[in-house]
Amino acid sequence: MFHSLLDYCDRFAGWILDESLDIVRSPFNASSRLYWVFLLSALVLAAITYKRYYHRDGPLRFAEFIKFVFPKSIYSHPSAIVDYKLFISNRLIGPVTLGPFAEGFSAALVASYVIGLLASAFAATWQGLPIGVGVILAFTIVYGLVSDFVTYINHRLHHQVNLLWPIHRVHHSAEVLTPFTYYRKHPLYNTVRLFISAPVLGVFQGITLFLFLGEIEALTIFGINAVSALFRIFGANLRHSHIWFSFGPVLNHIFISPAHHQIHHSARPEHWNRNYGEVFAIWDWMFGTLVLPSEEIRKNLILGVGIGAPQHHPTLAKVYLEPLVSMYEILTRRFRSARLAP
Repeated sequence: MFHSLLDYCDRFAGWILDESLDIVRSPFNASSRLYWVFLLSALVLAAITYKRYYHRDGPLRFAEFIKFVFPKSIYSHPSAIVDYKLFISNRLIGPVTLGPFAEGFSAALVASYVIGLLASAFAATWQGLPIGVGVILAFTIVYGLVSDFVTYINHRLHHQVNLLWPIHRVHHSAEVLTPFTYYRKHPLYNTVRLFISAPVLGVFQGITLFLFLGEIEALTIFGINAVSALFRIFGANLRHSHIWFSFGPVLNHIFISPAHHQIHHSARPEHWNRNYGEVFAIWDWMFGTLVLPSEEIRKNLILGVGIGAPQHHPTLAKVYLEPLVSMYEILTRRFRSARLAP
């Protein structure tokens, strides 16, 4: 027992050290949204926005542009301060939250079971499908679509299932948006997402690996999936920002632009439960949850869980505790209703 405790403490200390170093190395790690290439591309898109809406005449002045990109009123806002704290604290407490679940349950685990089932039924006669450039490209796109659809489902469930909404409300309680708002998540959000995504992605991966005898891989850019890399290059870091960037009337029906997601954060009731997608807008388009960016929305955008709604998460402690209290109250009301029902 004692040795097990020491072993866990040792692993926990190692995790803390690794995560601390990862935070520092984020600008040099392509798997992070804060990778320098993605930050640079966001600045280029921000310059296009600045020139289009705020500085149409004359040369682009660097000092004014920097003030536009990093306004003190936003980056020093109390809501943004909570984002910074949560970015660090969530990384450091990972072993206590997602860590144990990730070790015991994952898409890879599901995929291994699927491969085992298929192998026991067809391995004797199956020779594998041929692999070419077209197949690899198709696999990359299809995997991107499947992953994004799972994200859409997970996101929509967190909005429309009462018990899950308190977890996700942490993210929507942001009163200003910065790239760090992406990390404004309660630890339970990633845990729930794991149990939603792992079965779907695991089945897809298992079937694909069996069909191609485990030899197929997706196209990559900077060492990560090409779809994910392109998503990050074309404005992922502007999704949570004050910088409005739209892809235009045609592409806005296919891809989620930063402006789409800023609408998703709108406090106006007509924008609630809209634009759930992350990369592709086709899911929102198909299921009637798409709201296209417009000049009217841009000029009247207000952020938060509702106009005039109280701030439920003014501190780090509130971020972690308030959703748990709200979920407990929801469950308590349900049990009481069930007991009173005839």
